[in-house]
Amino acid sequence: MSSTKALALLALSALGQVVSAAAPAICTALDSAPEGAVCGKTGSMSNPFGRLFAIERLNLEQCASYCFSHGNCGTFLYSAASEGRCTLYESPVADHGFTEGETSEGSTYDVSCFSCSSNALIDLNFNTMQSVDDWSMEEIRRNTDDRTPQNFALMNQKINGANVLRVLDASDLDLDSERAVMTYNPTFDLVGGATYRLSFQVSSNLVNGAGFDLLTFYLATNDELINEYTPTDGVKVGDWTIFTTDITIHNADGGQGTFLFEAKASGLPLDWYFQWLYLQAL
Repeated sequence: MSSTKALALLALSALGQVVSAAAPAICTALDSAPEGAVCGKTGSMSNPFGRLFAIERLNLEQCASYCFSHGNCGTFLYSAASEGRCTLYESPVADHGFTEGETSEGSTYDVSCFSCSSNALIDLNFNTMQSVDDWSMEEIRRNTDDRTPQNFALMNQKINGANVLRVLDASDLDLDSERAVMTYNPTFDLVGGATYRLSFQVSSNLVNGAGFDLLTFYLATNDELINEYTPTDGVKVGDWTIFTTDITIHNADGGQGTFLFEAKASGLPLDWYFQWLYLQAL
């Protein structure tokens, strides 16, 4: 993941208190400006009230996504010359007394100049204690066909005021002797040839958040696994780590999709905590 994409992802995910779920919006400029909208004009605002946030190192579409993901944002200024600086304001441009002219502040946009959607197939932030009900878990142990969970558990838990999805490994067995498979029960359509982004924020109770290599994430269609991902090269955000990967579905693998992930036994008591997770079409 490039540094620009990583910073954009961090900027959007850091706004967890103002977005409905986890997946950031994907925005594209409309071919023609909506009636009355200001789309990329330079000028000044005589009444620039409701300044929300500013962030740098975004491209134009990411700036629009940043605005769209904040429910109160209607106007943003974007300056590629100032390290991709993006400044957000409440309300449409018309409410700010905008006048065209020369300025060094960048270009002014109504967020309505862009078509924005999360395109999310899965979009979870585990804010309800019932969210665990959308999952099922099997425990796979060596030398037995019994898959009833005994040493692993899946639950919602509140940490620092936020609900997370917790995967508990209480097994004392070593690696590959035992593993748990968590399946997200709602299914979705995966289109052959399309690309999807999987991203999640996770932590563990091991020193320095180790243990992520014991996790593997899968997509399946027609009861066949078509993609797997083991977390690597995560971006640290305090005690959490964000992992992101883009997945292109082979043409022959399209169909009704299922998402699942596997946690291998570590030989130590181990918890993984997920703060959010999404799968979106790009």
